[in-house]
Amino acid sequence: MAETKAYSKDILTLEEASELFQVSSKTFLKLLREEALPARKVGREWRFSKAALLQWVTSGNSQNYIAGEEENKAYFTEVAPVYDELRKGCYGNALAEILVTKTPLQADFTVADLGTGTGYLAKVLARHTQKVVAVDISTAMLEVAGNEFVREGFTNIELVEGNAHDLPLPEASQDRVFANLLLHHLLDPALGIKEMGRILKPGGWAIISDIVSHQQHWLKKEKFDLWLGFEPAELKEWFGQAGFREIKVDKLACNCRTSNKEGKVIELPMVLALGQKPLK
Repeated sequence: MAETKAYSKDILTLEEASELFQVSSKTFLKLLREEALPARKVGREWRFSKAALLQWVTSGNSQNYIAGEEENKAYFTEVAPVYDELRKGCYGNALAEILVTKTPLQADFTVADLGTGTGYLAKVLARHTQKVVAVDISTAMLEVAGNEFVREGFTNIELVEGNAHDLPLPEASQDRVFANLLLHHLLDPALGIKEMGRILKPGGWAIISDIVSHQQHWLKKEKFDLWLGFEPAELKEWFGQAGFREIKVDKLACNCRTSNKEGKVIELPMVLALGQKPLK
């Protein structure tokens, strides 16, 4: 049998390491969370030594990175009761209206809002579509969102607890998938984009809005951001790797406003990335 790509290399990507272990990328990412695998981050990508993996030595500890994801989740649980007010200060109410105009929505659509938080975008989407699946990893956020939906009379929004790396949604079940300011909280943004493609129906669109790359390192400590924004080129590359077509990445006519513990306010430019799942 011919040697596979993974077995012929010394340094492996996440996908190649998964192939080495003969598991899916989702399964291997779960392994990273649960075990002290020898691993390093090079830029934004995981890199693994084939020899180190096979010997299970500890040249690097993947759990150092996973701790940041858990702190991120704990942060959003803590701020859930006041998150909507924080969100208004961050980008106001105009952003959702901008997003829903980027790809045509139809009244019979089912759409997903990943990282829904307290449901700001989900409520706008619910006015244009038949059903919105509002997904978040934080049960506290979903509880606040659910109370808001009931209070405002929304009956077409389904709340789902789930991780964006491994969404509890069927394949090809959504006409549109939105992710607003979610990507910079993900352990593996590229895998998150692939998951968006998995749950999209052929011909459906993924719509991502996030922050452009910046140097505000304090956000990792104070807001538990995992990434300091993204370059348009890398978003475009990830969309391509996930099999999307008609990819469009442009600066968004909206800034994300935030402040540090001392009260200093900054505005971070945002980026919009779109991609269409092929019909075949």
